[in-house]
Amino acid sequence: MLGPKRRGISGAAINRGLRSGMASKIVGPWDWILAPALMSIGLTLALAAAFQPFGFYLPEPVSPLILAFAWPLIRPSYFAPLVLGVLGLFLDMFWGASLGFWTISLMLVYGALVTARTYIVGQEWIVVFGIFLLTEGLFFSLCVLLTLVDTGVWPRLWGVVEQAFATTLLFPFVLYLLEKYVHADVRFQ
Repeated sequence: MLGPKRRGISGAAINRGLRSGMASKIVGPWDWILAPALMSIGLTLALAAAFQPFGFYLPEPVSPLILAFAWPLIRPSYFAPLVLGVLGLFLDMFWGASLGFWTISLMLVYGALVTARTYIVGQEWIVVFGIFLLTEGLFFSLCVLLTLVDTGVWPRLWGVVEQAFATTLLFPFVLYLLEKYVHADVRFQ
């Protein structure tokens, strides 16, 4: 009877192959938190450029809202809200809002979705889209209310609708993040 060495198979090679297959499915914080956060900052900076195709301004969606919606559905963690807070402070300073305005709004979305996570994960995309629209409507209503309380003046509501519509157009990225990272690592469950 030939042993593994005589057949050209070594036990270490088999184990290494199994481990490398498993290691390719483990997802770290860079993959699902930091890289999307940096892309969100890049998108915000790119769409704020002074470029007017056909005389119109580029839309300025609240791209961190996409992450505030997707991250609690992927995996509740301690690191994601910290990065979300930094993104909120970035938006506060970049758009000239009161310090903490976007941070509080994004954190409330994150907290609400962590609570409702078990009801949302695993649903069809149309249900997730409906929940996203509901969340987005409540988010922008809260932002309008906070602006009214802070300044005493109603914001331009058509501008809020435009920003909400531009943010809605980013919903495919929510689906992409969920598709890619919800089942990527069994430890996420």
